[in-house]
Amino acid sequence: MDLNNSNISAGSSSGNNGNNNYNDNIGGYGDSHSRHKKDKSVGNKFKSLFSSKEHGKEKKDTGKGAEMPSTELFESDVNSLSNDEIERRFQMMLEDMNLSQDQTTSLRNKPLEVKRQLLITYQANRASSSKKSVLEDCVKKLQSPQHYTPKHLSSMLDTLRVNLSSGGVSWVQDFNNPPNEGLNRLLRFLALTLTGYYPDLGLNCLRCIRALGNCGYGLYALVDHETASTFIARCLSSDQDGMIDCAIELLSSIAYCNDKGYQKVLEGLTNSAELENRPGDRFVPLVNALGKPDLARAALQLINVIVNRSCLSDSAFNADYRIHLRLELNKLGIGDLLQRLETTSQDRDIQNHIQIYRSRAEQDADELFDRFEMAKADLDDSNQVFQILNRTLSGTQSEKAFLSILQHLLFVRDEPYRFAYFTLLEELVSQVVIQNDGFDPDPRMTVLRLDVESTVMTLLDALKQADASSRVDDLQRKLDKALQEKLEAEATIQTLQQRLDAGGGSLSDGKVKVPEGLEEKLRPSGTIPPPPPLSSSGGTIPPPPPLSGGIPPPPPLSGDIPPPPPLSGGVPPPPPLKGGIPPPPPMGSGIPPPPPGGIPKPPAAPSLPFGLKPKKKYSPEVPLKKANWDQIAPEALDKNSVWVGLKEDELASDDILDSLVTQFSTKPAKKLIVESDVDGVSGAAPQAMKKSKALRFLDGKTAQNLSILLGSLKVPYPELRRRIVAIDETLLTQNMLEQLIKALPEPPIIAKIAALKDEYDSLAEPEQFVCLVSDIKKLIPRLHAILFKLRFDEKRDEIKPDIVDADEALREVQSSTHLKRILELILLLGNYMNSGSRNAQSYAFHISYLTKLENTKDTSNQQTLLNFIVDCLEQKFPDTAQGLVDDLSHVERAARVSEDVIKAGVAEMKKSVNSIETDLRTYKPQEPDDVFATVMSDFVQTASTQVTQLETMFDRMRERFGAVAKYLAFDPNKYHMENLFSDLKQFLSSYSRALTDNAKRRALIERQRKAQEEQARREREREEKARTTNVPSGHMGPSEDEGNVIDNLMEALKSGAAFTANNGRPSGGGARRPRSRPNPASGLTSVAGPAAARSRQLMRERSRNFGDRPPVIVDVT
Repeated sequence: MDLNNSNISAGSSSGNNGNNNYNDNIGGYGDSHSRHKKDKSVGNKFKSLFSSKEHGKEKKDTGKGAEMPSTELFESDVNSLSNDEIERRFQMMLEDMNLSQDQTTSLRNKPLEVKRQLLITYQANRASSSKKSVLEDCVKKLQSPQHYTPKHLSSMLDTLRVNLSSGGVSWVQDFNNPPNEGLNRLLRFLALTLTGYYPDLGLNCLRCIRALGNCGYGLYALVDHETASTFIARCLSSDQDGMIDCAIELLSSIAYCNDKGYQKVLEGLTNSAELENRPGDRFVPLVNALGKPDLARAALQLINVIVNRSCLSDSAFNADYRIHLRLELNKLGIGDLLQRLETTSQDRDIQNHIQIYRSRAEQDADELFDRFEMAKADLDDSNQVFQILNRTLSGTQSEKAFLSILQHLLFVRDEPYRFAYFTLLEELVSQVVIQNDGFDPDPRMTVLRLDVESTVMTLLDALKQADASSRVDDLQRKLDKALQEKLEAEATIQTLQQRLDAGGGSLSDGKVKVPEGLEEKLRPSGTIPPPPPLSSSGGTIPPPPPLSGGIPPPPPLSGDIPPPPPLSGGVPPPPPLKGGIPPPPPMGSGIPPPPPGGIPKPPAAPSLPFGLKPKKKYSPEVPLKKANWDQIAPEALDKNSVWVGLKEDELASDDILDSLVTQFSTKPAKKLIVESDVDGVSGAAPQAMKKSKALRFLDGKTAQNLSILLGSLKVPYPELRRRIVAIDETLLTQNMLEQLIKALPEPPIIAKIAALKDEYDSLAEPEQFVCLVSDIKKLIPRLHAILFKLRFDEKRDEIKPDIVDADEALREVQSSTHLKRILELILLLGNYMNSGSRNAQSYAFHISYLTKLENTKDTSNQQTLLNFIVDCLEQKFPDTAQGLVDDLSHVERAARVSEDVIKAGVAEMKKSVNSIETDLRTYKPQEPDDVFATVMSDFVQTASTQVTQLETMFDRMRERFGAVAKYLAFDPNKYHMENLFSDLKQFLSSYSRALTDNAKRRALIERQRKAQEEQARREREREEKARTTNVPSGHMGPSEDEGNVIDNLMEALKSGAAFTANNGRPSGGGARRPRSRPNPASGLTSVAGPAAARSRQLMRERSRNFGDRPPVIVDVT
């Protein structure tokens, strides 16, 4: 039955009529006390019922002692009923007997006493019938209550309760065992009563559950049931006092039975509060019951069972946990209620329970305050609690964390959010400080799935490693620097050795200018020949000597890539020709121009593959915006490509094309203005604009880009030209140069604009700027060179660490003895596992297999082959198990390195340096501020050396990778360096994870072993204490065959005997926490000395009712 939306309805008069006589008619409970001999005291009964004998080993009790003579039992039951109830049941009896009208009328007129006797006889006769038929009838009606009237169900519950009370343990077992499942059916019916279906029958159903639990077997059935405590706890919110009283007795019995029952009761109270949308107020029904005289004693009994765990065991339920529960009760105002009960109630049992609650609270408070070496403080006073914490944490490492907590609490928003925030924080803090060995004793503490002990240990380890971590980072930086310097030195030595060998015993001085006569000798060593020089923008500089006479440059040697035209960003011009402006470079894919003479084009159809037809050529009347896609040549298509079957011409229509022109035309503004000038009035301004802004050689897009750039720079054109000529690096930025290179037109266009110097004022602004800078020699190469110089250090520092990381990681792979050991172990295990297969008897395996070790699971599907390998290494080769990750420390960083990116970067830098060298050979300053030759000569001298060094380092890295490929036996052409490092990184990550998993598993096994040893030690101590003191060593609970369990327990709880089984201080407090530091001399007033001892004793005497009466405050400051 789903209780999520259930509500406990008010009972009717029939239910209320039974309330007043509940203690007399609940399954013979009222008379069961009189049936037992009075020579036993309540304490003796308690000791005999909850003795230390092991469960099931004492003498079997068939439950006969709990039975009554059938007539006497029914007579006691009927005599306890009111007159109205007797009339109602008598009428139900007549209906059930199926008598004639005359017989029914005759019996109705009988006196009340006669009806009472007839009712007793009728019930006794029914009880004497077959037990099996009664059992089947009860189960049938509980299974389908909707088929019966409330009267029949009430009669059935009365009969069931009688049989559960008088039938003995065997009848209870038959009722509860499959397929009857009596307890489940009763709980489902109880849920129906709580949801309002049968509100008058809730008390009757709860009495049946009590009768079932009145024997050992039934009580254990309630304890073991998953939701029984929740259903019973829901009854505490009823408006029927009898139902609340019965539910409290059941919960008290379950909680007192054993630790599992205690947990079940707390879970039931917690779940009930959540179902009623009042989480955190699970004890509210008990506190409310304290305000009702008829329920106060029962409520106090259950509260004392919950908060005084020392009467049961000395396990982890220590003083901290008991104080935690009392603080929760204090928030609900239990202190005021106890004080009111103490002054108004005359019940000695209530007074006794109040004293028990306060005395146990004082003992636990003393234990808490002893940790702080103080006499007393009021835990309900926030100022005193803060002072205790403040003085305790002052001067410790925890002080900053405590201050941080308080500071963050200031961020909590105002109401209504504040209450919600602090409620959540209170629950979190409670869970963290109360949790023991990963176990939350309080079911309310489920805000986070958190293993507090493990988290605390992790934080402690982090604190220990904090200082070491900073030292490791510093050492790592020094190591990286040393490795880089080492590789640089090795590369320099190799470069010098090559020059020595090539120069016949004479080292070059490293300058750009080569001594005369050695140029031709040095070229075969691999030096890239200079590319064709660039023409000046004005076309006035003659071609350089290397190209005189039309002799092409020599081809590149030793496999080096010849340098392309100077730097990316602009289309390179061809060598200058005689007598005119150089033609533009060839376009597109380099298709040669048609021969002169105007040969007609060949037909297009035969050149198109897959039967493709030529596309229709469109000629819109106005210019349109462009679809900037990358065109794919027809030759690049596959016959199955989707593009082959498209027939977009069939979709063309006038309305579509017209709409396209309307919405996506560019419509130049100047053209529209001129065309709209039909009256001649406004034509002067547009004509002037057209004259001053007309573009002569620049296309619209280039002009627009230049205008946007120049407008964003906000620098006068002459100043910008000066910066370029003087190479003013303080004012030239990388971004400015990049944008300028992209915005400037091609050199032929620049040359054409340069010829219009005499018409400077009539040019558009973008063309004015181009005209102004066009006289700078080799403008585009100069800008590329300046940009390269600004970027050089950045690019070098990006490439060099990557080479160092990759080279060092390759060296580690080749030299690691731990990796070799692991490969040996894997080869052994693999050959064994592959026995009988084609992979058996292998001599080697591909290194990529390391990443697949995690894919092989064991039979339990809990561990992987990698976990097994790590286990073997930890047992056989512990140095290898821990040393592998340290051996391959550079692999993780090397996994980010791309060989292609490094190769392209080095080649680009080398190409740029060679291009600048070529330009410098023929460059002459054109004005006093032109420092290009001077600045770039110094730069090239340094850059050339560093680029050569980078190239040598890269070559050495490639050579080492080839050696590693031979070492691990893989093909470097198919299994690249990126693949190697990526697989090794993945393997090391999985390996580290396996190490951690194995360590956690061993720690868990060790904790379980220690817990078992600790449990065995405590058990031995309890047994030894029991033998020496002849006191029961613990609470083992009743046997299953024992009867009247709840009846006897209620007597023990009522008198308080249940809480005096273990005298003295609570044994569940455990060892006291040691103090983390010596108490300062200026500590609390009750720390040391006779005065402090006397003060503590005085405070203890004055605060026996601590937490309930107005507190006696000690100045803790």
